Amino acid sequence: MTETATATSPTTKNTAWNDQFAALKARYPHVRDAILVALHIISQDPDIAIDDAKAQAQVHGVRITAASINAARRLLSRQDSAPANAPKAKGATAPIAKSPTRRARPAPTASVDAEALIRQVADKIRAEGSLEAQRLRDAMRRAITMLEAAVG
Repeated sequence: MTETATATSPTTKNTAWNDQFAALKARYPHVRDAILVALHIISQDPDIAIDDAKAQAQVHGVRITAASINAARRLLSRQDSAPANAPKAKGATAPIAKSPTRRARPAPTASVDAEALIRQVADKIRAEGSLEAQRLRDAMRRAITMLEAAVG
């Protein structure tokens, strides 16, 4: 009798694994198998070492890496952070968040005189240019005075 009990135990365990894996595959259809296996393993034991998780996956014929385990942890954290009342039905979708509405530009109160603005900018540039030219002239006069004093 013990032989029969031990013989059916791995099959039952493997069937449970296959059922749980199929449920994960149905829930996450676009996720790779290695990540789903890693998700199943870390959902059973969140503190499992990477080498132990790889060994468990190898028993089921799937090769996982540390990247697969990290992706599964991200997937598990997103699963845990999902709201409890989120719809889980196949046809139901979450409500789409509205983007904030843009504030309307205030209408100009007075008409803008483009020609006057251009003239103001041109006058400002001309005045700055004149100041710079005056500074250069003063610097040249000082340099000439110093050279004359050195020569004479």
